Amino acid sequence: MAALIDELLFLPFLRRVTHAEIRSSLPLWTQILVNPGEMLWEQGEPVEELAIVASGELSAMVDGLEVGRVLPGELIGEASAFFGGSTRSARLVARKTASVLCLSIKGLAGLRQQRNGLYESLLDQALLALVRRIRNTDQKIAQVADGDQAAPVRSEPSALVRLWKSLVPGGPKGACPPLEPLLMRYPGLRQTSPEVVATIAASFVAEPVEEGQIVFLEGEQGAAAYLIAEGKIAVLRHVRGQKAELLATLKAGDQFGINTLVEKGPRTASCVAPEAGWLYRLDAHAHASLRGEAKMVWNECIAASLASQLRNANAALKRETPREVAPGEEKGNFKQLLQASGYLQGGTVDEDELDQFEVVNIEHTRRVVTKR
Repeated sequence: MAALIDELLFLPFLRRVTHAEIRSSLPLWTQILVNPGEMLWEQGEPVEELAIVASGELSAMVDGLEVGRVLPGELIGEASAFFGGSTRSARLVARKTASVLCLSIKGLAGLRQQRNGLYESLLDQALLALVRRIRNTDQKIAQVADGDQAAPVRSEPSALVRLWKSLVPGGPKGACPPLEPLLMRYPGLRQTSPEVVATIAASFVAEPVEEGQIVFLEGEQGAAAYLIAEGKIAVLRHVRGQKAELLATLKAGDQFGINTLVEKGPRTASCVAPEAGWLYRLDAHAHASLRGEAKMVWNECIAASLASQLRNANAALKRETPREVAPGEEKGNFKQLLQASGYLQGGTVDEDELDQFEVVNIEHTRRVVTKR
């Protein structure tokens, strides 16, 4: 037990958890030592736990191909453990002797029920892991789709407008639809109290958008997430020089830009309103100000959304089969990558769509696509 608590206390993301809370959780943890070449998890086996790599290094393998490595302090299996996946999507094998701390799904649920601060710290770390994997995945897609170069950044609003359409004056005709019914579409908010939903809703601000209005541009530093109350949002990526490609068209009830609530970073796509409508904006400061039940439940909703986006993008990429590229097929491959990238920009959350995504990296994407 002494060695286990030392391992947990050493983890930076658990430093705000009290020693008493960590000590009370010790019976829920299992410490596993994995020697070089030994397997921690097998691809395709049922998901029963999440894990933290305390020391050492693991290799993530999909169908015999290394797709990433897991380093000390990293969480694995978090999407499935928090939201109920079915089977492991990767085989994990030790590259160096690894100390792995495992927590069962039942144990994780117990921490939540006890309102142990360890649960919220693990949830925060799961959010961070998901956001970084989404950004890494999107970057890989952009590199492959644009001749091994990252997608270009647009800094001139007028240039995007010329690529999309001319601004048409005039905003939405009616009042903004209420937010609470939109929030209740999130699985995690269906069972919570009206008071908690009202607290979350109070953090949002309604904003009208005009036809052709730019919400934000690719490359800008993000500081807010949005939920569409009325109308549509076109998500565009600048590729192939000055051309803008449509990644997705989001509709009422969809959210976008949510990554920046977890970790600040540049927008990976531009969002434009093709028609007048209403958005609800959640600033990073307002999100950080949430407390108690409202904070925990909303962070669970964000994590569910991110896990669903990552799962959908991964499924789209897996539809690519490893074979040689035939003449004239590049366009099809490019569109498939755009579809996968579109999933990473935003969308709805569906309980049935949440699945595991333990793969740390998608380095295999480049190899699969270029070998077609």
